[in-house]
Amino acid sequence: MTPALALKGVGVRYGEAVILDGIDLVAEPGEVVAVLGPSGSGKTTLLFAVAGFVPIDAGSISIGGTDVATPERGMPPERRDVAVVFQSYALWPHLSAADTVAFPLQAAGTPGDAARREAARLLEAVGIGELAGRRPAELSGGQQQRVGLARALARRAGVYLFDEPTAHLDAPTRAAVQAEIAARRAELGSAAIYATHDAAEALGIADRVALLRGGRLVQQGTPDEVYERPADRWAAGITGPV
Repeated sequence: MTPALALKGVGVRYGEAVILDGIDLVAEPGEVVAVLGPSGSGKTTLLFAVAGFVPIDAGSISIGGTDVATPERGMPPERRDVAVVFQSYALWPHLSAADTVAFPLQAAGTPGDAARREAARLLEAVGIGELAGRRPAELSGGQQQRVGLARALARRAGVYLFDEPTAHLDAPTRAAVQAEIAARRAELGSAAIYATHDAAEALGIADRVALLRGGRLVQQGTPDEVYERPADRWAAGITGPV
């Protein structure tokens, strides 16, 4: 089976600073891989490299068997089969929540009425159906985050990239959002890379967990393997509080 996503020896530098170093990571169709690490470990840069927002200096990235990034060339973000939930929301200020979520559906050819119905369903699924007519300036941070989640879920992508997607959500909403993510992934057979600093979340939702420290992968394995057989003291510490 062709991996949904494969990173081979990926490196990223910002000037002289090494942000990612020799990253080897594979996500199979239908698999959730949680990238767990503290702030500054390179999680967001890894997602942005996959999405095409950051060029790579070493290695290669392929999506669905197609090379999308090498040091010599990179496929534009809009041509990559990915959907992204940004930690900073990245919502369009002039569009309502409903229009924001409907946009990727309409761009993919879904007729207007059908796109609006699906947008309404997704906004209900993440708990803000009643706010469909509001623009970002009229929404709280947590509400904006849910709009960003619904927009990403509206895109039928082969790979979903989640950057701390539930960081500002309360526990019941977090559970509802995770259920919707799981349902969409099961429906499409998509892979997901889920970046988080929350060990409980990583171990609870992922098929595999990758521990990232200082731009390097320290350990990969199932949640049980990573928790019960940590590679070193640091690995034990980052999962231990769970």
